Amino acid sequence: MDEQTALVLAIQLVALFSIAGALLLYLICKIRVGFGSEPQELSPGAGKPVLVTCCDNAVGLQIAIHLANRGFRVFAGLKDISTSEESPDTTSSRIIRSWQKHRESISGHQGALVALPLDVTREDLLHEAVDIIRAHLPAGKDGIWAVINTSGSVYRGRFDQQDITHWDAVLKTNVVGVLRTARTFQNLLKTASGRIVTIGAVNPTDSGLVAYTAARYGVEGASKALRTELAPLGIKVITLNPTGLSTDSMFVTPKFVSKENTTEISVESNGCLEYYPLVLSESALCTLDVAITVQKPKMSYDLVKNSFWRTLSI
Repeated sequence: MDEQTALVLAIQLVALFSIAGALLLYLICKIRVGFGSEPQELSPGAGKPVLVTCCDNAVGLQIAIHLANRGFRVFAGLKDISTSEESPDTTSSRIIRSWQKHRESISGHQGALVALPLDVTREDLLHEAVDIIRAHLPAGKDGIWAVINTSGSVYRGRFDQQDITHWDAVLKTNVVGVLRTARTFQNLLKTASGRIVTIGAVNPTDSGLVAYTAARYGVEGASKALRTELAPLGIKVITLNPTGLSTDSMFVTPKFVSKENTTEISVESNGCLEYYPLVLSESALCTLDVAITVQKPKMSYDLVKNSFWRTLSI
């Protein structure tokens, strides 16, 4: 066998073993997921009430629509809801209304999407939200299955040039907002042995997000403390790890997808007006389903599954 033939054969063998190794690693991971955790029984929403605190941003809107499609009765928090025909609708409110109109034509669907005014920095709107939710609950029911904290404020810029008032706003929305929401909805959650879902910290690999990163670590710490504080009441606290997701995309205002050179807006297969960005992948939404539906959820879940490769890149 000449040297060139031997070299080609060696390269082929290396490629073959690499493929076999990757397949073996994949199978090990699947086995680990299947047998390394407790059995998880997923169930549809079956009309269970869920609050998504902010649907003015992309991540909140996507979560609300997804859970409504799963059969949950979703209360979607919006800072601005038009009260008259003269008031301009926000993108999110129009998308929610299009979903509602589409669902009216489908008989037997248990999911619902109810928009309500909510701003986690305002005590009055939080307490009004409690009254609105109670008014929409079935007779004899006075509990809520989950409160998902999607409210978030991002301030990007060089640390030495940032205005401290922006830091205050970021902390007030991201951290204090979670605490206000937990306290306000504690009784409704206690009645249903419900759960609080928060968005945790990101790895500080992106520059210009010092205040936001600090706030998100504050949310993660608050979640751990709330988990201990609320456990005796039967309330679970779950943190979603967003590492690997675009921070700016998560909290950006949704925009309509329109065809080039026209104002025509198409309707997605899920029944609402098409918009972007869609922040969460199908895998991330499945992870959300697990966090929302299993009886004994873990303390935290990774929304991006390739945590092994993300660990190597940190």
